[in-house]
Amino acid sequence: MSKLTLLVLCAWLAATPLAAQISSKSRHLIRPTHPELQYVGRWDFSDPKAPECGWQGSALRLRFTGTALSAELSSGSAQEYFRVVVDGDYAGSEKIAVSGQASYLLAQGMSPGVHLVELVKETYEGTSCSFHGLELIGSGMQPQPPRPQRKIEFYGDSNLAGYSLEHEENKGGAKLIGTTLGYAGITARMFDAEYHNISVSGATLQWLNKRFDRIDRYDINSTWDFSLYEPELVVMNLGANNVGSSKSSIKSKYHAFLDDLRQVHPTAHIMLYNSWGWDYNETANYTHEVIMERGDPNMSSAIFPWLFPEWHGCEYDHAGMAEYLAQHLESQLGWTRSQPTDVMCGYGLSGNLANGSFEECAPFGGYGWRYFDRAGVERIEDPAGAHDGNHFVRLTSESIYQPNPAVNGDTLRLDVWLRAQQSGKKVDLTIDFRDQKMWTQPLFEQTERKILSTTWQLYSITASAPPVTSMPIFHTRFTLRSVGNAVVDVDAATMTHL
Repeated sequence: MSKLTLLVLCAWLAATPLAAQISSKSRHLIRPTHPELQYVGRWDFSDPKAPECGWQGSALRLRFTGTALSAELSSGSAQEYFRVVVDGDYAGSEKIAVSGQASYLLAQGMSPGVHLVELVKETYEGTSCSFHGLELIGSGMQPQPPRPQRKIEFYGDSNLAGYSLEHEENKGGAKLIGTTLGYAGITARMFDAEYHNISVSGATLQWLNKRFDRIDRYDINSTWDFSLYEPELVVMNLGANNVGSSKSSIKSKYHAFLDDLRQVHPTAHIMLYNSWGWDYNETANYTHEVIMERGDPNMSSAIFPWLFPEWHGCEYDHAGMAEYLAQHLESQLGWTRSQPTDVMCGYGLSGNLANGSFEECAPFGGYGWRYFDRAGVERIEDPAGAHDGNHFVRLTSESIYQPNPAVNGDTLRLDVWLRAQQSGKKVDLTIDFRDQKMWTQPLFEQTERKILSTTWQLYSITASAPPVTSMPIFHTRFTLRSVGNAVVDVDAATMTHL
């Protein structure tokens, strides 16, 4: 269902009661107390006729036989966004905006038969939302879907809260926030896990430590009963907003939070999961020390690279975070993936670039390469014209680039297929190497200018990171820039560590 269709249907349903559009025999009202409804997350059932949830990732799951479904929801004090996932199609799922209390269309025109629908709260902008019931068109409810095999609990700041998840340029606004297609949701699906996501943009360690046990983060008396959900794994992605305090102060705050987590999760594996690549004094430099100091064999730490100078990761960056986390869970806990990631990974793996032939695309539209001006870069679907696969990228007096991890002494070769719309046009290929503040000026860079023809040709550049630099090297960045008014097509880019 397209977003335009959804908007038209919602307007139509607002003017025409659903009961008047269908026969009474196929219309079923489902109360929140229905035994086949499955609640996920921290729900407050103080009023069983209108249960409430606040935290992103809180969800309602149901199976039913029918062709249409709507839900009566109240958004609390702010507009919130919910994602509707039909029959496990996360890539094709849609978000709806919920404002005030009303009936919201979730699905329409479904094929006859049994369907699984998930309604996931994507944002936590105001006070808790409430659920007042469902209306379905069909023959009725089916038994609950099976619960996932594992349970994970996440604690985080803006990264886990999914800030700017659906935009590559760090744009704000609730409509761009999410959790289902962030690394909490991606990792959970990879391991067939249920998850809770207790995360708030701007949260510090001490701020969230005071609120981690709440159903409603604004209500000091809204206490969560941890016996209702016993995770096998607890992941803490916090500390970035503490940078600026002393190392000893930050470490003490980690210990205080870990003490409290261990008290409520006595058997769970607890890990610190942090990133490097944006600040010289980031906490990823010493979270392993925190774990060593605790002497708890059921705790660990892992790090992932922060590869996006725009400050917050989008969906394909989160797929990279999920991949690094999955590798840690496989090696540390012996977990086995039940399915591959369902969002394209924007991190280059095994020394190569990510999506070098531009064949993959994240649900929001990004494809793993950055640019300085979106208007000058276009991903084109043209099976007959592409060198490899069905897609290539066209640069119009612009550039694209992709960062990846690197260290001092690395030698890299980049191979890429290029053509120009006019023979003799030029393109600059650049490999540079950067320190832990990857958004600052490179420590070393090498550029080679190539003269292009109108047919696909292979071009290469090789560069070596200096063995000694003023600061240790953490990143490399490969950049392709059209020169002058050149219109350049790019395809099948690969990176090799020599």
